[in-house]
Amino acid sequence: MVFSQVVKCKSFSRAASLLFMTQPGVSRHIAQLEAQTGVTLLRRDRGRFEVTKEGKEVYRYAERIEKTARDLEDKLRAARNGAMPLLRLGTTISYAKKIMPYILGGFQKSNPGVRIKLNTASSNEMEKTLLTGQNDLVIVANQRPSNKIQSIPFVREELVLITSKEHPLSAKGVVSLSDISPYPFAIREDGSATRELVLDAFSKKNISPSVFVEVNSTEFIKEWVAQDKAVSIIIRRAVEGDEADGSLAVLSLAEPLYLEVSVLFLKSNKHNSSIQKFVSYLHEVPTCEAAAGAAPGDTVELRETSKQV
Repeated sequence: MVFSQVVKCKSFSRAASLLFMTQPGVSRHIAQLEAQTGVTLLRRDRGRFEVTKEGKEVYRYAERIEKTARDLEDKLRAARNGAMPLLRLGTTISYAKKIMPYILGGFQKSNPGVRIKLNTASSNEMEKTLLTGQNDLVIVANQRPSNKIQSIPFVREELVLITSKEHPLSAKGVVSLSDISPYPFAIREDGSATRELVLDAFSKKNISPSVFVEVNSTEFIKEWVAQDKAVSIIIRRAVEGDEADGSLAVLSLAEPLYLEVSVLFLKSNKHNSSIQKFVSYLHEVPTCEAAAGAAPGDTVELRETSKQV
């Protein structure tokens, strides 16, 4: 634990503070560990240090041991308290509204022994919650996760332009990004995968959209657009039903944009039984248009990959 904390903090003094030890005490512990293993774990130089190849290997195993110890402690506590295992899930607000009720309802029916806690935030914030331990698993879009995170592709979401029924673009079947640029534009908040993808697409075309409002609510954007105060680009799933009831015009993009939605969890958690059950359920669950944008009776195809940066 001492060695792991030193590596994580990149500092003997910070590690000592967190461990309620003295800095000389931390140094003695590392020296004893090096003597026991017979290898140099940290290469020191003028108050700084570098983790050696052997040290990195020891750190990886130490992380696994600490994680196993925490899992065992959690399971023993649950057994003592008679509690069911808890799976902490995170996703975006849009997905919490549109897709998670369908998925979680079916999962809990198949796995009544697992409790669920659902958290919502932007895609970027969700990945951070994995690294901090706030969530066990997240479903987010267009992330480039660190090499500590397992990424499993889940579904592809098409982006569309939405306008009011009275807007000049509403009569067009397909619109280009250049068609959109003259009009006030509503966009999601910083940290949103949709925002990042849309702005990147404009940038590649050397187009500067007339951003009029930034907001973290898709429902607000839809209402703002319906009042003809702006146009916006959001996932098609978020406006299912809005075109039919006459509140919005939904148009395809000439330069198609898609959000790649993935299931993410820490590689060190891959043996967590609740995560395994949830991923297994996603492999097998029948989908419907409201859940994965596919035809009823299709199955979700999950292909396991490990993305690194």
